[in-house]
Amino acid sequence: MLQFYQITDTHYYASEVLKPEGEAWERRAKYDQKCVAESGAILDATIDRLLQDRETDIVLISGDLVCDGEREGHYAMRDKLRRLTAGGKRVFVLTATHDICPYPKRYSVERGEYPAEGLPKNELLKLYWELGPQQALSVHEKSFSYVTQLAPGYRLFALNDDGIGWERGFHGYDEDQLQWIKDQLELAKKSGDVLLAMGHHPLLPPSPVYAFTSPDDLIGNHEQIAELFADAGVHFMFTGHTHMQNIAYFDSPKGNRIFDINTGSLICYPSPIRHMTLTDKSLTVKTEHLQSINWDLGGKSYMQYSLDHFEFMLRDILHSAAHDIRHFCEISPGFSLPSETAWKLRVPIRFAGKVMERLTFQKAGRLLCCASKIAPEMRDVRLCDFILMLIRNLYGGDEPYKPGTPEYESFMALYARVRPLLHRVKGLSGIDTVVKGALYDDGYPDSDAILPVPNTIL
Repeated sequence: MLQFYQITDTHYYASEVLKPEGEAWERRAKYDQKCVAESGAILDATIDRLLQDRETDIVLISGDLVCDGEREGHYAMRDKLRRLTAGGKRVFVLTATHDICPYPKRYSVERGEYPAEGLPKNELLKLYWELGPQQALSVHEKSFSYVTQLAPGYRLFALNDDGIGWERGFHGYDEDQLQWIKDQLELAKKSGDVLLAMGHHPLLPPSPVYAFTSPDDLIGNHEQIAELFADAGVHFMFTGHTHMQNIAYFDSPKGNRIFDINTGSLICYPSPIRHMTLTDKSLTVKTEHLQSINWDLGGKSYMQYSLDHFEFMLRDILHSAAHDIRHFCEISPGFSLPSETAWKLRVPIRFAGKVMERLTFQKAGRLLCCASKIAPEMRDVRLCDFILMLIRNLYGGDEPYKPGTPEYESFMALYARVRPLLHRVKGLSGIDTVVKGALYDDGYPDSDAILPVPNTIL
């Protein structure tokens, strides 16, 4: 049996070192999807919680360690993680695109937002060497990837997938790294070890919505990579990046299955801490949450505080969709919709924003001549509130509105009336799958699940 934790996308902004202040910082802290200002307190509370568990000594951290590549942030992050190792934990980290962001920022009253000093990628491996690579069986230094023995009989592939780095486009493995991965898979199969993998970008789309809005934010050639891993006996991969809670699976043509356990950001609702227990028959996934941190939460629990922060951002998104499409496009990358895509879709986005803001389900049903199909319990629900709930479910995990529920049937009745118009818009041919996927996910539970260990078919 193997027990371990996974956290990801800590996006730590080292306020105690960088000392941000001023209007630009307050605006950043207020409008970011993440609780950036609170990130240090969240990370400290998480470390305290992990140290309280005397039975589980392995912690996986799958990238985006710091906010935007700040040099001081990386050094402060390493110091915080050393608290875990000093407490007996074995920590295995990866870096990702935010860790090599070319635009690190500082904030002051006098200067507003201005550049900070970053840390080049070639220094990251040295900085975090003690947190995974030092214990590795093999290290691919160019990419900051490594293979390590988690415990007797269990081997982890920690695979950096920066690809071309911060720029949009291919994120995955270049030819040299891929050959190294294949060679290490062959050696691992001969060992008889159980094989696990960790990466940053998702191996599989966590939702049809994500696959539609952010196809470039998957591991490059993700289906071929999933097939390679599944047929090599890697049945579980642990990823981040999306800030969403999701568990998905892929079956190779040979019939081998791999699960992608995609975990949300530690500093963004629902701030998940994954605890996993692996036996020869199953992987039990449990999601834990902080309830308090060393911060003025206004009398709220941390979970309520983070939810309110998240929903403030969502309401800003919905308001700007209706009234300020340029602001919408500026903030859309924060929820995985590229600004250029948002601008191309500005006409239907603006239309949808105005409709959702003004109408209840009943009013929309009357307007679209389908009021008789609106369930009684949905008639007074505002469309904007329902969309907010869909987005919250998407990030929090477990989209529950399956066919037959009042929510599904009422929303799909409205959608059926506008569907012909949407299908005339270039680039929206897959919108049906996106809409249904936002309502309902019929796969495994996204937060707490028991996943069977697949058999490898040679």
